[in-house]
Amino acid sequence: MGSAHPARLAACPNPARVCAFIDGANLSNWAKRCFGYKYANYDIAKLVAHVVGLEPNRNLVSSCFYIGIPTHLDDLQSFNWWSKKLTAMGRTGVKVERRYLKRRELRIHLEGIVHFDTTVPRLQEKGIDLKLGLDLVRMARNKTFDYAIIFSQDGDLVEAVEEVHEIAKEQKRWIQLECAHPVAAGIDSRPIKRTIPRQITKAIYDPCIDPTDYRR
Repeated sequence: MGSAHPARLAACPNPARVCAFIDGANLSNWAKRCFGYKYANYDIAKLVAHVVGLEPNRNLVSSCFYIGIPTHLDDLQSFNWWSKKLTAMGRTGVKVERRYLKRRELRIHLEGIVHFDTTVPRLQEKGIDLKLGLDLVRMARNKTFDYAIIFSQDGDLVEAVEEVHEIAKEQKRWIQLECAHPVAAGIDSRPIKRTIPRQITKAIYDPCIDPTDYRR
C-alpha cells in the first residue's frame, strides 16, 4: 500500500498503544495558514483524542507537547500566557517539553539606489524538532507504542521517521507512523514523508478549541 505504511511483519495489536508527539509551534503556524487563527488556540488533549479515535481499538498511552516560548525578559505577556496554558495542559495529562527561545541578531543588508544595513533582534526556536525526534526513536526502541501520531509537518523529522521504520523491521513488530496536520482548500499542506496522513479540517479543529482566556 505504499512506502508510508509499515512493513507488515506482524499483526496490529488489539488493543493498540498510541503515543502522540506534538510540535506546538508547527501546529499553530499551520492552523494559522489553514484556518486564520492568530494564536495557539487548540485544546491539545481534545485534538489528540479525536485523531486517536479515527481508528478503532486504540488506547492513548502518552502525549508529549514540545514548545519554545520567550523568557519573561524578552516578552513578559507571551511568557505569562504560555506558562498558564502549559500548566493547564499538564493537568490534562499531557507531558510538556518546554524550551526558551534564543535571542539572535538578524542582519538586513540591501544594496542599490538606497543602501540599508542594520541588525534586528529575533527570537528563534532551537532543539524542539531534535528533542521530538529523539523521543520518537527512543520510545520506538523501548516498544512503548504501536502507533505514533506526529502533530507536525517539519521535514527535519524525516530521518527520525525513517529510523523508526528500521526499528520496526529489526523488532519484527507492528509500528505505524501517522502525521496529523491542518488542511484547507487552496493551501499546500503535506504530511511528513513515509507517514500516514491524518487530515485536520476546520470542522475537526473547531470543536477542539480551548475557550480559556489565559491573559487573566
